Amino acid sequence: MADAREEALKVIEKNNIGVLSTISGDKPVSRYMTFFNEGFMLYTLTDKRTEKVEDIEQNPNTFILLGYEEGLLNKNFVEIEGKVSTTEDQSLIDHLWSSYMNLIFDGKDDPNILILEIKPEKVSLRGTKNNEVTAVDLT
Repeated sequence: MADAREEALKVIEKNNIGVLSTISGDKPVSRYMTFFNEGFMLYTLTDKRTEKVEDIEQNPNTFILLGYEEGLLNKNFVEIEGKVSTTEDQSLIDHLWSSYMNLIFDGKDDPNILILEIKPEKVSLRGTKNNEVTAVDLT
């Protein structure tokens, strides 16, 4: 594959909807989320009263899939293993805010908004055509 780091970033930037997996008790749980990125650092807004927040408090490990387009062959997607932390930083909420979030929250100042920050520990670029897997250098 071309430069794996560049290609993985392209996939992440083009595909902001993906799957966030957490551990609930001893079982995996996956949810579709909208992600924002700064390089390989990912952010997603959620309601602090959700079960995923409880999962993360118990076990901060996560697995994220971004970029797979159903029915299309020869496309790349990204797998990200990382650790989740949380923040209520209002300046970050303001930075990540988009108008569709008004459908979920009562505005940017909604006290239930929580940002999940995902720090990647391992990123893999995968291809659907030949199952090729390329480790991405995060340094």
